[in-house]
Amino acid sequence: MRAVNRATGTLENLELEERARPFRALYDHWETTQWAAHQVDLSADTATFQSLDEAEQAGMIWIFAHRFHAEFGVAKLLAPFLDAAPDYEMQLMLATQVSDEYRHLQSVLRVYEEIFGVRGGIEAVRDLADRNMDPVAQMLYAALDRRVLALHEDRSIETFCQAVFAYHCIAEGVVARTAQNLAAGQYERLGFRGLATGQKLVARDEARHIGIGVSFLRREMGRDPERTMSAITDNVEEFAELAERGLAYGRDLEQVLRDGYGVDSNAFYAEAMRLFQIRLRSIGYLDGE
Repeated sequence: MRAVNRATGTLENLELEERARPFRALYDHWETTQWAAHQVDLSADTATFQSLDEAEQAGMIWIFAHRFHAEFGVAKLLAPFLDAAPDYEMQLMLATQVSDEYRHLQSVLRVYEEIFGVRGGIEAVRDLADRNMDPVAQMLYAALDRRVLALHEDRSIETFCQAVFAYHCIAEGVVARTAQNLAAGQYERLGFRGLATGQKLVARDEARHIGIGVSFLRREMGRDPERTMSAITDNVEEFAELAERGLAYGRDLEQVLRDGYGVDSNAFYAEAMRLFQIRLRSIGYLDGE
C-alpha cells in the first residue's frame, strides 16, 4: 500500500491528483467536501507562534508570504479560464475552483490577523507579503501567469491546454504541492495544530484542482494526442529550465529555506522534481516512453 503524504492527508486525495475521472465525479466531490474558513480553530496557534524564536517566526511569515501571493494570484487568474473554457463541464469545474480559491485566501488572511497580529486588512497583508517575496517565487509566478493570461488573446484548444498544464499541473501540482508537503512537516514539528488542520482541508481542495487538470488533459490526449503533446511540450521544457534556475537561486536562500520549511535547496528541488514526474505520468505525457 502506498504511503500517504502528510499534506495531502489521505489516499483518496492522492488518487484525485493522479487518476483521470469524469468531471461529474469531481463535481460531486466538491459538493460533499465543503468546509468553512472561519471554523478552523487557530486559538492555540497564536500562542505557539508567540513562543517561537525570531528566526522561526520569520520562517513562518515567509511561508505565508508565498501562500498569500499564490492564493491571491490564482484567484484572479481563474477569470480567463472561465471565459475561455471549451465546454460547460470544464466551465463548471473552474467555477467550483473560483469558490475554493477565495476560501483559501480567506484562510490565509485569518492567519495573518489572528496568528501574526497583522491589522489593516488585505492591503496590510499584501505589504508584509511583498516584503517577504524572493526571486525564485517571482520568476515562477511570472512564467505561469504568462501562460494563463495568453487566453485573453488566444482561445484555441492548444493555448487552453497549455494554460491548464501550467496552472493545474505545475502551479498547483508541483510548486504549491511541494511547499505544502514541506510546510506540513514544519507545522507538525512546531506544534501548529490549527494550521495542520487547515492545511489538510486546503490540500483536499487542491487535490481536486490538480485532478481537474489531469482529467482534462487525459481527455484531450484521447481526442488528439499529437496536438495535445505538442501543446504542452514547450511548457515541460520551460518548467525544467525554470526549476534549474530556481535551484541556483535557492542556494542563496538556504537559511530562509531552513527557517521556513526546514530543508535546503536540494531537498526542495528534489521534491518538486518528484512531483513533476508524477504529473507528467498522470496526464499521459510519458506513456510513449
